[in-house]
Amino acid sequence: MKWIAWSLLLLNVLLFGYFNLGKAPPAPQLVSHQPIEPEKIKLLMPKDIEALPLKTAESKPAESVPAAPEQLSCYEWGSFSIANLPRARNILTKFSLDATVKQKSAQEATRYWVYLPKMPSLPMAQAKLDELHGLGVNDGFIVLEPQSRYAISMGVFKDEQLATKLLEELKLKGVKSVVKGVRNQENGRASLLISNMSADMAAEIDKLKPDFPGSELKQINCQ
Repeated sequence: MKWIAWSLLLLNVLLFGYFNLGKAPPAPQLVSHQPIEPEKIKLLMPKDIEALPLKTAESKPAESVPAAPEQLSCYEWGSFSIANLPRARNILTKFSLDATVKQKSAQEATRYWVYLPKMPSLPMAQAKLDELHGLGVNDGFIVLEPQSRYAISMGVFKDEQLATKLLEELKLKGVKSVVKGVRNQENGRASLLISNMSADMAAEIDKLKPDFPGSELKQINCQ
């Protein structure tokens, strides 16, 4: 009877294998995905690839560079009469600038001034200045100092030849009333030596020429 039982078992195994041989294994489950939209697909040409931004290494934030200290220089401003010297020193005090007084001899203080004689009023002086601008002359300014108020200064020189040259050039341009004179011949004149002054501050001081005609601001070597 045992052989009958084994025969049945073998027959069942064969039948199970026969009926399952043609069945395909179950397909693996696919992860859900978005459908492809072919209308949004773009073929990149070589020029498009070259235009793509290159990925660079992340740059470190730039370190802040401290500003360079402002360069300071020494200047000489003058010369001034005894009456004008205190006024010039007060101006420097308002700008928090220290200065020492340097006395000038009459010969050192002499300057040659090219100018147009003073006008009766400020409007007339301004009209004359506008007339000069029309002739292409732009270096003049109206003097406000009481002694020469409303004159128009064209330049002040230590060298008389330079003053004469300017005088001739102005006359060639049609400035008929320009003259040359001598300034600052009196004794007792002085200059102010200014240390540690910036170029910007020097430009502000230089704008005060109308208040101190015959003076000049020049850079000098620091002692």
